[in-house]
Amino acid sequence: MKRLPTVYHLALPFAVALLAPGTLRVAHGQGQAMPPIKVDLPPPPNFNIQNAPEKYPTGEMSIYGLRKKMSAYLDKDVQVKAFLLQVYECPAEQRKCNDDLAAKSKKEKKKELKNLKAGKETAAAPAKGGEPPKMVGGCRPCDQPHFFLGDTATTKLDHGLLVADYPLKDWNTGKPKPLVAKAGEQYVVTGMFAINSIGGFAASDGLLIHKKFVDSAGKVILEGNAVLPPDAQDIKLEGKPVEAVGGKRIDAEKAGKKL
Repeated sequence: MKRLPTVYHLALPFAVALLAPGTLRVAHGQGQAMPPIKVDLPPPPNFNIQNAPEKYPTGEMSIYGLRKKMSAYLDKDVQVKAFLLQVYECPAEQRKCNDDLAAKSKKEKKKELKNLKAGKETAAAPAKGGEPPKMVGGCRPCDQPHFFLGDTATTKLDHGLLVADYPLKDWNTGKPKPLVAKAGEQYVVTGMFAINSIGGFAASDGLLIHKKFVDSAGKVILEGNAVLPPDAQDIKLEGKPVEAVGGKRIDAEKAGKKL
């Protein structure tokens, strides 16, 4: 019996013929090639929340710039332009506890000194070879003065830059001088970029050891360091002459007047 060719048997030779060299033909009469289509897509979202430059045109660093090139600036004096986020204030109850404890301790020491002068033994005095009495009624001490900076006015504190060891006295009079600055405004702070502060703070992404605090108009709000000795109160910025601040500046000015 003779089998009839199936559709498959008819189509296969035709497909092979089309693939053979010289057999492929293009129908040009059906139309012209279309020009490439230009699609205007929105720009991709920027997932980098940082919007400050590494360095401002006026020469100051941003916090972003400091941290990006941390190894280049670590343990060196730098100028940072940033927004003040918050100035630390010891909680009222904690401060009162410490003030009361300090006043009580001072009173007890005066009383002990008076009794010693009178030849009397005091309850606080330890026996020979014994251990000194433990202080009763202690409370958590206030943190050392510090404040936080951010590249934006809305930067969260845990992303901010801690500035430590700023002075709380006037270098001319020696009287207390609290930091008066407004949160949300931009300032220029100069200090040493470090991991640890002299007063005991530590930050793996860096902090500033304070040396100078200036507002946007160039007015000096604070200068110097609360912990460094007078002869170390100076700013050493790369490419600039050494600048004396705080007690060192005052001493230099007085010496200049005498001369």
